[in-house]
Amino acid sequence: MNVYVILLIVTILLAFVVSNSITKPLKIISQKMTNIDLKGSNKPINYSAKDELGDLVAKYNQMVGELQKSAAVLAQSERETAWREMAKQVAHEIKNPLTPMKLSIQYLQRSIKDEPERVAQLAERVSKTLIEQIDNLVDIANAFSSFAKMTKTENEVINLNSLLNNICDLFKQEPNTNIKFTSHHQRPLVFLDRNQLVSAFNNIIKNAVQASKEG
Repeated sequence: MNVYVILLIVTILLAFVVSNSITKPLKIISQKMTNIDLKGSNKPINYSAKDELGDLVAKYNQMVGELQKSAAVLAQSERETAWREMAKQVAHEIKNPLTPMKLSIQYLQRSIKDEPERVAQLAERVSKTLIEQIDNLVDIANAFSSFAKMTKTENEVINLNSLLNNICDLFKQEPNTNIKFTSHHQRPLVFLDRNQLVSAFNNIIKNAVQASKEG
């Protein structure tokens, strides 16, 4: 009986050791799969035995390697998409004032020939408007070169009548476009960033022109 009891105890201990050696890697694999991160870094499992579990661990490690490659490709794709969207937005912001700016210069050139007595007055108005729009374009270009500058604002007191008159004068040169500006306040003042305000009104007027029906 003593011998049988000893053999039974030894058998139980061996069964526990063998069972633990089998289930431990399975628990590790289960835990790793539970905590797997599709976009983060996942560590492979170290298992050197050449058995069925070793094959399973090898497949898991191979999957982790492929997942890391896919995550890198996805991250690169997301960065490229973000840059493309940013570039499209910048192109839109820059394109809005360019056409009326060109037309304003052409209008001034025609006035030099047809109305030389008004050249000085027109040149001053057109120059002031163009400088304002160029400052806006420079600000957009600087913001594109550094994302941190996109949220930086330089607020100042602005006369809305003066600013909107300049913008409307610029867009009046668009073909087949009739823009009128009226205000019920003689000197409406706001405390905002001038370039951001110019961009906003450029977009509003440009979109209105594009959305208007022909005629």
